[in-house]
Amino acid sequence: MIKVENLTKKFGDITAVENISFDIGESEIFGFLGPNGAGKTTTIRMLSTLISPTSGNITIDERDPGSGGDYIRSITGLLTESPGMYEKISAYDNLDYYCSFYDIPAARRRENIEKYLKMFDLWDRKDDPAGTYSKGMKQKLALSRALVHEPKILFLDEPTAGLDPESAHMVRIFIESLKKEKTTVFLCTHNLEEASNLSDRVCIIKRKIIRIATLSELQNSDKNKRVEIVFKDKAERYAGLMEKISEIKDIRIEHNKALVIIEKPESSNPGIIKKLIDNGAGILYFNEVKATLEEIYLNLIKDEEA
Repeated sequence: MIKVENLTKKFGDITAVENISFDIGESEIFGFLGPNGAGKTTTIRMLSTLISPTSGNITIDERDPGSGGDYIRSITGLLTESPGMYEKISAYDNLDYYCSFYDIPAARRRENIEKYLKMFDLWDRKDDPAGTYSKGMKQKLALSRALVHEPKILFLDEPTAGLDPESAHMVRIFIESLKKEKTTVFLCTHNLEEASNLSDRVCIIKRKIIRIATLSELQNSDKNKRVEIVFKDKAERYAGLMEKISEIKDIRIEHNKALVIIEKPESSNPGIIKKLIDNGAGILYFNEVKATLEEIYLNLIKDEEA
């Protein structure tokens, strides 16, 4: 559905995006993660044909933005990080005006506007000027605008920003449901828990791509894995012993639990357990703890900066 090859964007002497490549399949939710200034929004703007790349190739639904820009815009929806609305006209008229850019029959246009305004709890205030809406309501109106023409591809830049927890939860459920409609979602977010729960794969970028993988692949490739050791008595009693075990790289102790980082636990764990038991430790549990996306992300960004 989306293919990017060696994409670069420069603004004068500043390189915002450098030589990135990836493929995204139909109905995939692709999490696009990185710190501020990493090139995330610039990439979305290139993919949605708002700006042209300095070099590299983009193919969307087998079309090139140069010759197929109108088609690409007709099948994509875009939610920008700071969406603008015509604040002096109503929410309904905002969506109706936006629909006028697409070849949507009048009856279906009315149905879609009603569908999304009701979905995002805005129907009762459909006739109010958009300028009277709260930040969260404007975000929901902007989501409605991105969806109202039923795009095949949806570019979302911080879709739950400014929403209350209930509304954010509803939006996440809706994003997940788009897979059933075979909608491809390009999800740009700083909410790593959100990205972890929704994304089929994540791409971590800092101007260049650092890693593209599923969460499971990231967890399994993590060199230093965490293990939780639960003792029968206080873990502090065995702190000195654990510090002498070369395979243990870091130790955090709380009550009868020790959270340790072990390099290559598959081969190291049996020897560590034996050393602890031989020195009188009573072990209730010895379990590997999967790293979260946030922990993996922070480590990858830290390594990139080193």
